Amino acid sequence: MGDTLVPVQSRGLRILAYAAVYILWGGSFLAVREIVLVAPPFLSAAFRFLVAGLVLLLWSRAIRAPWPTRREVGSTMLLGMVMFCINYACLFWAEQRVDSGYAAIISSTVPVWIFAGEWLWLRSIRPNKGALAGMFLGISGVGLLVLPGSRGEWTLGALALLLGALCWAGGTLTSRRLPVPKSRHASAGLQMSFGGAFLLILAAASGEARRLPQILAVWNLRLSLDMLYLIFAASIATFLAYIWLIDHEPASRVSSHAYVNPLIAVVLGATIAGERLAPVQFAGAAFVIAGVIVTLWSRSAARAVRS
Repeated sequence: MGDTLVPVQSRGLRILAYAAVYILWGGSFLAVREIVLVAPPFLSAAFRFLVAGLVLLLWSRAIRAPWPTRREVGSTMLLGMVMFCINYACLFWAEQRVDSGYAAIISSTVPVWIFAGEWLWLRSIRPNKGALAGMFLGISGVGLLVLPGSRGEWTLGALALLLGALCWAGGTLTSRRLPVPKSRHASAGLQMSFGGAFLLILAAASGEARRLPQILAVWNLRLSLDMLYLIFAASIATFLAYIWLIDHEPASRVSSHAYVNPLIAVVLGATIAGERLAPVQFAGAAFVIAGVIVTLWSRSAARAVRS
């Protein structure tokens, strides 16, 4: 349907939905950074996703979404472990060591790894020259960000972020072969809830609970607002906006958030937190974002060439 035929109300919803997936997701990296500089990472991530997951499950029941079968619950448990527990444990842990904009740039490589997995693992796609160029740019950018002249803590943080991005991509690819709930609300709610539960176990195993008295002593209004933002804006509202866009917009256009989010994160990190990337990191960021853009633009053409 052309833009001229789209009702004004629908256009307004599209603008709000894109604003959510662009800005709210992009801003989540700075909120995480501010929280983990005070609070333990695994416990913080657990609280975020336990609350967000339970709210989404309640919402799915309110709209009478079909409840998952036992096999579907098992699938969401596995996906929750990989995509929410491991991925976000890596992100929250890494942001104690690296700036929020830097974290967003490496996290934005997910489309590149998904494309590589479709080609090398699922064998469902044969990449064209554009897609291969995008993958090369993305991987080269990560190399510039991780390897040359990085401080030890930054390198560890970058490697953790890369592991998290690979887990999200792997979970996305695995989900195509698993029985998952028909309701996206129930599926996401279960994945977040299971991920939050696993993160809580990880927090307990790492002894983070012992730090609670110290955390409560320094917890303030800004950190409370950061956590509320992560739960209700960056998890629930953005997810609902993303679902709406997937149902109403071309997937290639919706996936543009992958290269807009790091730009938003870098701008917010620089203006609010005074973060600055080194010249080599700016080069790496440019390579990563260019690689993601080229990969996404080439994806539809590559899908038409089946092995």
